[in-house]
Amino acid sequence: MITQVRITNFKAIRSAAVDLTPIHLLIGPNDSGKTSVLEALAAICRSVDHSAPESFVGRWQGRELVNAAAEMQLVEIAITAVSQQGTFDYRLEAEFSGSGRDTRWSAAEINVDGENKSILSDNPQHTLPWYSRLSTQHAKRAEHRPEMSWATLLETAISGCWYLRWTARNLALPTALNPDRRFRLEGNGFGLPTLIDDLLNYDRDSFSALESEFIEIFPNVKSIALVQQQGFNSPVDQADDTLSLQPSPGKQVVFRLKNSNRDLPASQAAEGMLYILGYLALMYLPTPPRVLLIEEPENGIHPHRVGDIVRILRGLVARHPGTQIVLTSHSPYLVDAFQPNEVTWCHREPSGDVVLTRLDTLPEVERSLSIFSLGEIWTGELEPSSSVEATE
Repeated sequence: MITQVRITNFKAIRSAAVDLTPIHLLIGPNDSGKTSVLEALAAICRSVDHSAPESFVGRWQGRELVNAAAEMQLVEIAITAVSQQGTFDYRLEAEFSGSGRDTRWSAAEINVDGENKSILSDNPQHTLPWYSRLSTQHAKRAEHRPEMSWATLLETAISGCWYLRWTARNLALPTALNPDRRFRLEGNGFGLPTLIDDLLNYDRDSFSALESEFIEIFPNVKSIALVQQQGFNSPVDQADDTLSLQPSPGKQVVFRLKNSNRDLPASQAAEGMLYILGYLALMYLPTPPRVLLIEEPENGIHPHRVGDIVRILRGLVARHPGTQIVLTSHSPYLVDAFQPNEVTWCHREPSGDVVLTRLDTLPEVERSLSIFSLGEIWTGELEPSSSVEATE
């Protein structure tokens, strides 16, 4: 689990650090650094099994990811994490060339028990792929054992990061079968039907439990089914999150309703049904990602349902203790489902610098908790105008 992230010169953040919990919420107004924290976490986690340019998600080019006030075109991201092997620090320094999606690692270091080691490979566009993709035969050779120990440490702690910015439209799309997408849902939401199909075919008991939880939230649904339909294929794990669709035979999610002879296809279902089905699918994955980064899970959800989302995510962490979740939100209703130590307030100083403050460190939060909910304290005391932004 990542216990702290430190960010320098990345996007909105000039220099900031935050301590994280197993499930952690970032709140604050627009342009306060919430997404910058998520994308920095994505970059350092993806560096374990992606090239340098592929580590940075989203659409960017040149020096767009470097803080505008930075004197040098370098971004630094560092974490402290805890694994079964103990606590370690991992630091990356990225240099952006100024053209296209081109960047290189200028530093990559890991520190365990006070011993610092550079793990920068001969190709500066890569760090750990050179180590982690060694064949089993090479891994057994004596000269590779030290490198493999570093790689294994990082892989078991932070590899397998998903950055989720779902849209209901993408969740509803019929999806073609693709072995490379087995047990995977794209960051933009594409691939839900085949993920549901994978879960159904892999473990029917788990699928039945998923279906039962869904019906408990939406009691007008009798069952969840999949039907063959003209669908789409799309590249797997694209860093810039572009949805490029190619027609192909596929499957579609349908909801079978009580007291009705007609199925409700996903394309006609309420957005909240698709989002909740997606989060339940994550909870029942046989091996979920070690780090889940989620942008505004309240989107498309009725305010009184956001508690269901948090309950599902907490169930995921309880079911898979090796998974950590960091999410952003503009919803005071969602904030109410968290404890002060699980929430970081992102805001800007008059100087323009982003500041990251955990709510359990603020005296006004402790003073007001006996009277107001955490969401009310945020919108009423910390950001009186944030209630307006929450409706944008």
